[in-house]
Amino acid sequence: MNLAAAAKLVVIALLALALLLPVLMIQNLVAERQGRRNEAVAAIAEGWGKRQTISGPYLAVPYERHWTEVRQESVDGKLREIRNPRSESRVLRLPAARVDWSAEARIGEKAYGIYKARLYTARLRASGSFELPARASLEDGTSRYKWGTPRLVLGVSDPLGIRAASGTHAFTAGPGDTAVPAGLHALVPDLASSTRLEFAMNLELAGSEAFSLTPLGADASVAMRADWPHPSFQGRFLPAAHDIRADGFSASWNISRLASQGMGDAGLSVSFIEPAGLYQRLERASKYGFLFIGLTFAAFLLFELLRRLAIHPVQYALVGLALAMFFLLLTALSEHIDFAAAYGAATAACVGLISTYLVWVLRSVRLALAFGAALGALYAMLYALLKAEDYSLLGGSLLLFGLLAVAMLATRGVDWYVLSARAKAT
Repeated sequence: MNLAAAAKLVVIALLALALLLPVLMIQNLVAERQGRRNEAVAAIAEGWGKRQTISGPYLAVPYERHWTEVRQESVDGKLREIRNPRSESRVLRLPAARVDWSAEARIGEKAYGIYKARLYTARLRASGSFELPARASLEDGTSRYKWGTPRLVLGVSDPLGIRAASGTHAFTAGPGDTAVPAGLHALVPDLASSTRLEFAMNLELAGSEAFSLTPLGADASVAMRADWPHPSFQGRFLPAAHDIRADGFSASWNISRLASQGMGDAGLSVSFIEPAGLYQRLERASKYGFLFIGLTFAAFLLFELLRRLAIHPVQYALVGLALAMFFLLLTALSEHIDFAAAYGAATAACVGLISTYLVWVLRSVRLALAFGAALGALYAMLYALLKAEDYSLLGGSLLLFGLLAVAMLATRGVDWYVLSARAKAT
């Protein structure tokens, strides 16, 4: 290979690396737009209801314990008994012996500019009972106890989303206990002579993006339905059974108190996600930008060698910029129209522009159309990878292997020394 050809290869390689810059800039733009979308979703949630977590219910029984601390002190060689009264205020927290939840959620969207947040309104019903120990069994026998009014406590992470609450006990705003930051509570009658407390409640709750339930130590069953076909089940407990359909899903959980111990255990959670969300797809698509540029430049080099064409580095650069422009067009269009339509429009624009330009670069309409068809097929394969959320890595690996295999098989009979000699002669 002569010096001029080697220099051209170096220039083309540097051009390919330089074109990484606009691709990286587009990736940063996607991240910035995703950040703005998250800010818009947060702003909508502030006025509707954030991700909701329900904790409880449980009984909080405040009490005061009074006792006398006695100690011996030596005064002037004589022992004297010093008596100091002591007291403390504490809260006894009793989880429900059993609670059965049912939830039905309706999913909708609300726009903030060009961005949309996924919102829900959930109707929750709970019923169950508390097994109450005798107070004598809770006292140490050496102190005086003053028991306060018990409270039925239900933690709600964002009380702004509470639309209505009712039940066997009248709820009041505020958690009524320091163990949960926000929620509802209801005063219950004196339990001194009771051994069991039955309860039932209804709650209408607004939230966004996800719903969580923490049973706080009780044996619990949960049945949930929603008109959203793409749930993501999270948390420590996965559903015992679920049915996902095109018009929504249903799921059920059975949680034992032996598995859910402590006030801070995370329970079950459902996120109302969009599979392979917009900005995730855009980020994944932009990662293939350098591959598109590299494959195009490799094809140009083959055309130069096999067809004895002279393609100027400026022409390489212009086609590379057109390929990078695809990802910018895709990002801009997909924020306003459906992703599939945006992908088709961006593909048609870039393939059409490049094919038209290559008619003069390659000096052949047939070759330009063939090149455009190959590029369109590559975009179609990329779209399939973006849709295949769980198999994108496998599909991408097979695509790269297939392209390499095609290139090797197509050039297996090429005598590269002869081509280099021809390039040197021209």
